[in-house]
Amino acid sequence: MEDITGIKNKKYSIRCQKLMTDFGAEESFYQAAKRMKEHHGVDINPGTIRETTEKYARKASEAINRLPTRREKSDQMIVEMDGEMVPLVEYEESKDRRKTKRLLWSELRIGTVQNIGEVNWGYACSFESPDHLGQRIKVVMKRFGFYERTEVHSVGDGAKWIPEQGEKLAGANFHHLIDLPHLCEYLNEAASAWTENTKDEVKKFKKELFEGGIEKILEKLKTTTAPPQHEGLRKCIQYIENRLGQFDYKNAKRKGLPIGSGKVESTHRSLIQKRLKKPGTWWLKSNAANMADLRTLRANDGWYLLWERGFLKEAA
Repeated sequence: MEDITGIKNKKYSIRCQKLMTDFGAEESFYQAAKRMKEHHGVDINPGTIRETTEKYARKASEAINRLPTRREKSDQMIVEMDGEMVPLVEYEESKDRRKTKRLLWSELRIGTVQNIGEVNWGYACSFESPDHLGQRIKVVMKRFGFYERTEVHSVGDGAKWIPEQGEKLAGANFHHLIDLPHLCEYLNEAASAWTENTKDEVKKFKKELFEGGIEKILEKLKTTTAPPQHEGLRKCIQYIENRLGQFDYKNAKRKGLPIGSGKVESTHRSLIQKRLKKPGTWWLKSNAANMADLRTLRANDGWYLLWERGFLKEAA
């Protein structure tokens, strides 16, 4: 009977496991159990759904490496990277783990990849080092047709690890642009040194960015009659001076390239926060990493890889 139905004694069919994993990757395990009951009439304990989801989540990173690679080469690619703090819990070995529980936050780095002019995006994430995220992003980039002549346009905040990883990925073909809204936050703080109407001042700065470039703005900030010890002004000047060459908005706009990191920002919400940052939720780091990989696999259109017959035997 097992060969015909695909169901072992006291086990769930692959279709049932697939449904449990799908719901468990999207909702809390309690809500996933309710959805199984509502949509499929199957009454399953939330603990069972958790065990099943975690089982396949542990295989997700391996499945990601089996995603197919496209043959066409890409001349221009967009890459965005950022970090996201995820709530974790740690325990020390003891008779009562509740007494040794420690809550903390850990950074999950995220990357998104797209070919210019296309709709689809690819995703990567990692709790480990920036280099580990870079390795995962390169796998996605190769899927999208990356080769030695691909120009890579990056948009992100001022974190130094982002351009460092980009240069490792694409060398001289990598160009990083500071996210314009992120720069405007610094300009707003700087403008508060001489005016209360900082909104209008930032509008003027943005116009100057596209007409004269960051150099004129930096000169204005340095020669203003405002107190040089003003914290917002000092930080803005330092921020710009440490990232010269990363504010060429005029050239990016001329080429039709993005000047804001909206995609990776929205990815925080749709890919990570929607499942890993539910109110009151704290994760073991290994479980959080596996869940992030599971959701990334699905976002990369690789969900089917978990359920291929040969891979299922390996996962058993």
